[in-house]
Amino acid sequence: MADSFHFNISIISRGKGKSAVASAAYISCEKLTNEWDGVTHDYYNKKGLEYKEIFLPENAPKEFLDRSTLWNSVELNEKAINAQLARNFIIALPKELSLEENKDLIREFIRENFVSKGMIADLAIHQGNDEGNGNIHAHIMTTVRPLNQDGTWGAKSKKEYLLDEQGNKILGKNGKPKTRKIDLTDWNNKENAEKWREHFATLCNQYLEKAGEEKRVDHRSYKRQGKEEIPTIHLGASANALERKGVETEKGNINREIKKHNFIVRAVRERIAELTSWLNDFTKVLFDKYEQYKQEKKEEYENKAELFNLYEYISIYYDLQGEKARKLKPYASNKKISADLNRFSKAKIYLSDNRLQTIADLQGKITELQGKNKNIYQDIKAKTQRIETFHQCLVYADIIKANRKVYEEWKGKTFLFKDSFYNAHQEEIDKYQRAKGRIEKLSGKSALKPKSWKKEIESLESEISKLNRQSQSIKEEYEQINHIKYAVKTVNEDYGIDLSIEIDKAIKRGEKPSVIAQIKKYQEQQEAYEKRKERTKDYHRNEER
Repeated sequence: MADSFHFNISIISRGKGKSAVASAAYISCEKLTNEWDGVTHDYYNKKGLEYKEIFLPENAPKEFLDRSTLWNSVELNEKAINAQLARNFIIALPKELSLEENKDLIREFIRENFVSKGMIADLAIHQGNDEGNGNIHAHIMTTVRPLNQDGTWGAKSKKEYLLDEQGNKILGKNGKPKTRKIDLTDWNNKENAEKWREHFATLCNQYLEKAGEEKRVDHRSYKRQGKEEIPTIHLGASANALERKGVETEKGNINREIKKHNFIVRAVRERIAELTSWLNDFTKVLFDKYEQYKQEKKEEYENKAELFNLYEYISIYYDLQGEKARKLKPYASNKKISADLNRFSKAKIYLSDNRLQTIADLQGKITELQGKNKNIYQDIKAKTQRIETFHQCLVYADIIKANRKVYEEWKGKTFLFKDSFYNAHQEEIDKYQRAKGRIEKLSGKSALKPKSWKKEIESLESEISKLNRQSQSIKEEYEQINHIKYAVKTVNEDYGIDLSIEIDKAIKRGEKPSVIAQIKKYQEQQEAYEKRKERTKDYHRNEER
């Protein structure tokens, strides 16, 4: 078998421009016409096919043994333009086994994993240079929609209403009941891929052992197996034949270089093992020193007379993140250090530009932004309502225009003919009068001014755009503030410092009541935020149950 384990799974989806009929024609080397779109797919002259077979569960119609009937039934039953049509597998087979042994292996795998679950499976075994190599492999297509007991296609999923603790339907923001999708089979479970790969590897090893072969396969990657080595590449039939004759090939040379590399890796790993115990002892010393440093810093801060400085907070936070980054692998470490340095620089500039030094200053800025945001929201709301009023006036103006001629004719009638004309044209006259009254109520005037209204709408929309840009700017400031707040929280938790210490020191030092109030407000908002976050976590945990 090829040195690496190859087991590829994908979905044949109409949304990605794929067709179940086209895929079936390809793997079976047949000429099939897709009745859904009328396209014919001809692979009759394709080389490399060794064997093909369709496997049906007990409740499947026998006519599905015909490939065209089966996959056209699938295509025609799926109405959606992005429908999932079939699951597709490409699996490398052990080249150490004969064709008959491989047929038995893959049949057993299909029956136990697919057909027993109610799926229909279409198998084709290929070994030919149409695939770009000579390795033997299996193509399997399985259905993704279950069959009913009578052999008709069933539903893939159903919708279920979300209920609260009292059993009432939970409504969404749009006022409609919330639902969730419930799969009616376990075929789409994420765990299946691992199960299928593992079971196939197990079957492969059983068949290899039965055939007297020493070689074994492992469905796990080298990384998951704990190996730091590089897997060798597929040689292919032609390269294998040349290498056996003593002729070096490009792929063979690559594999020889890989084996040299793996030899060096094993030697280095042994050396690393010798250093590990020394590093463990050294790490313990560093950890003890770091804990001692944190305790000294905590005492230093608690004994300070002045309020904690925000620049110190972000500096210590950056140091803490640097400690975490150094424990990561080189690529991840460099990436984290770069990102943290960027955030630190932005936070430092923000504090400097806004002259923020203490938590009281920071809370004052938050209060200022909250006030601005509230004013912007109220202004946008008022302008939006005004735009809606003008839009209504324009609608009523159109009604007046449409019915003005009848209304004016009625007004011009003499007393003797007025009632009879009104009875004949009541709807038009009433519409005109109602529209007139609504415009007067909405605009405060009876005059029709559609051009003026439209111009006012454009002006209001322009003002709302400006307000939205201001709101976005505030949002960006909040993002910067939230990073600084997170730095404060992280440092305090890491050093065991409580915000009440700052309040106590501010009171003892005789700070202004406004400063103390800002610190208390900051603490209250942080505690409220943490409670909301915990409630959200509890809600999602209950949802998962």
